[in-house]
Amino acid sequence: MKVSTSRFGTIDVSEEEIVQFDEGLLGFGDYHRYVILNANNQNNSPFRWLQCLDDGNLAFVIIEPLNFMFEYDIEISDSDQEFVGLTRSEDAIIYTIVSIPANAQDMTANCQGPLLINVVNRKGRQIISSNPRHSIKTKILQEMQIRARKIQELNKSLNLKGGKD
Repeated sequence: MKVSTSRFGTIDVSEEEIVQFDEGLLGFGDYHRYVILNANNQNNSPFRWLQCLDDGNLAFVIIEPLNFMFEYDIEISDSDQEFVGLTRSEDAIIYTIVSIPANAQDMTANCQGPLLINVVNRKGRQIISSNPRHSIKTKILQEMQIRARKIQELNKSLNLKGGKD
């Protein structure tokens, strides 16, 4: 199917690529069909576009939380799992919606209202995290720095332990 979008022009989308959000997204309940596109046609970017197929003017920048955070603990309720038909955790992917203000250094991710997608049947739902550490305005670049520092500390620790065997 061909879809006209304001950001990407006309794109070709196969039925297998469509992610169905039966309830829509918070504030966008009338829009149900989306496709996930690579940002700037670059596979190495952690950012993606969630392009609405019901309205070519509607698209969201999204990112997987573990691409910028060291840890992201979220409990997915039984009702959310059932809603998207999830039977195995490895079939789930979580994205957060990114807000990019005029100063891109201040971009944030909504970690309190992530998107849960079943990659097998392509059903999605915006869920609500009950984790008090999750914010609707998690600073992405700040979290990336924390993540890099923790990974560096972990690698250093492993290298020290590796030399003692």
